[in-house]
Amino acid sequence: MNGIDHYKRAEELIAQATRTRINSISGHEFCDVSPEEQERLTRQANVHATLAMAAATADATAFRRALAQTNGVELPTRTPAHKPSANLLDDEDM
Repeated sequence: MNGIDHYKRAEELIAQATRTRINSISGHEFCDVSPEEQERLTRQANVHATLAMAAATADATAFRRALAQTNGVELPTRTPAHKPSANLLDDEDM
């Protein structure tokens, strides 16, 4: 499965978990799925949605690398924005 397939499956599972019907006597809408089944379907949908996001992130990263390589640009390496100090107070603060 690719990211799009995972996303579609997550949507299908949520649709199943929230399926409703109309009561023929009262005319009120009610959920046609047991709470246990709703929980199971929702958990499965969550897994597929997470996998879809991971695939999209990986695809975006691969795309950026390929684009940079095609344009002859070297992507910058990631460096932490702030390097934590071993001391909470610098010498200047004392």
